[in-house]
Amino acid sequence: VELEHIFWRWDVSAMVFWKGYIREYGGQEYLRVILVDEQGTKMEAVACGDHHMMFNNVFIEGETYDFLGVYFTPTYTPQRPIWISECPRAFREFEDVYRQPVDTFADVIGMVVYASEIQDRGDFWRRPNRHVLIMNQRKNFIIIHVNDPHLQHHMWEWRRAAYQFKTLAALHVKISTMRGGVTTTDYSQIIFSPICSDVYDLKDLCKRIRAERKQITKTASVLTLAIINK
Repeated sequence: VELEHIFWRWDVSAMVFWKGYIREYGGQEYLRVILVDEQGTKMEAVACGDHHMMFNNVFIEGETYDFLGVYFTPTYTPQRPIWISECPRAFREFEDVYRQPVDTFADVIGMVVYASEIQDRGDFWRRPNRHVLIMNQRKNFIIIHVNDPHLQHHMWEWRRAAYQFKTLAALHVKISTMRGGVTTTDYSQIIFSPICSDVYDLKDLCKRIRAERKQITKTASVLTLAIINK
């Protein structure tokens, strides 16, 4: 969309990357979402007036929708510094992630308790991957199937993170067909020891379970093998 065309009406297809909460400004309620097109380009969309409630009930993060007859508005860059949070303010509970439809996206955070050796998927291309198990405060687990480019970007971090029970945030990971698992994509982001409130709660858990390191690691390894071999 060129600048001179922004006020035209457009039909576009895009995936809902992130959906906010309904908020009010100047006496009018609105809904903000972040959309991603096929090339991975992100754009903010705002629904207001009579449409915000409908979109709030319909939109699901990770799903793709067709938007008919929409307008684009230029964004003016402010002169003041902009601070963007590295992590979301809140993460979904693992139980909620389990219930999401396959191929939708979620953000998860937890303590790394197990990282497998690098292995291939056993398919025609023999693509390498690694299984990483993270645990939340309720001692529930979720498996992250780590693929490239994240496998190479954090080559030396995975095993050390598991040994030290480091906190890991996995952003925009895809719900896998395998129960209790998510998969990284090219658009995912892996953050070790992120700066957010969940990290402090997980640090307390880490201190309490260090004495159980051997048993937790063994349980995590067995659980990972049981899930991936189903």
